[in-house]
Amino acid sequence: MPPKLKHVPAAKLFASEPNPAWFGNPANAEGNPHWNTDVSRNWLKSRFHFSFAEYNNGKNSNYGVLRVMNDDFVQPARGFGTHGHSNMEIVTYIVQGRLTHKDSMGTEESLGRGSVQFMSAGRGVRHSEYNHEKDQGLRFIQTWIVPRRDGIVPNYGSFDPDNGEQSGESVCKAKNQWRHLVSDAQDASTDTPVKIEQDTNMYVAEMDHGESLDFELRKDRMIYVLCVEGSVELDGGSGNKVVLERHDGCEVKPGSGDGTLAFKATGSEKVETGDDISAHLLVFEMAHVEGSGRKDF
Repeated sequence: MPPKLKHVPAAKLFASEPNPAWFGNPANAEGNPHWNTDVSRNWLKSRFHFSFAEYNNGKNSNYGVLRVMNDDFVQPARGFGTHGHSNMEIVTYIVQGRLTHKDSMGTEESLGRGSVQFMSAGRGVRHSEYNHEKDQGLRFIQTWIVPRRDGIVPNYGSFDPDNGEQSGESVCKAKNQWRHLVSDAQDASTDTPVKIEQDTNMYVAEMDHGESLDFELRKDRMIYVLCVEGSVELDGGSGNKVVLERHDGCEVKPGSGDGTLAFKATGSEKVETGDDISAHLLVFEMAHVEGSGRKDF
């Protein structure tokens, strides 16, 4: 029996455009030519893959250990004021622009496209997240992962693909292959630039048109796929296929044993680097939890 696929189209995501004052921002900048009003006239547009904030859906509260996945677009010179977190592993993948993080541990850092910020909130930490650029929007994917235990000592770290000291060229720049960026801190056999306190892996791929990638889904494991940019055909075998477009998600659960997922890039999108990307994918792989997944459609 092949893996089971459930397409989560962008239209099924909850779109949030909160009041700017809630996060310490001034009023929206009407008429600012640098704001991307094709995305939103609000300072923030966030697409929630799971229940979060004002979106309360008991039939879509999590996917295994994935508790939150928010696809955020922040207009220039706006951001999230200082706020607190605890007992959560927070992984942020930057798609466009530069994200500046500042926290109560004394860390301050700005990172751009393809970078990862991670934070073990543990016993408690406060931080802010801002787009300080005056003329460019910021898009990032923020995922909250339930840790294996509460009370972890708070920790912050990052991966910057433009920093050669952090990883090899194969991780930093290579297209048409999986970049394994996040893994379990207790897995000494796997070398990734980011380690978190949960049995979860994160992979990224940027693909050229017509290129294909396989992903081996092990028995008793499951994945959640996000199509970040472009579009991709996902083939689970035995004629079980879905096409994912920008912002779409997909739940993939195991079949009767190990399975192979085939991804074929089908789209075309010009990104901030000036490159044409056919498909840009984010994959979270974790232990299978029976009964996980959306139950509202």
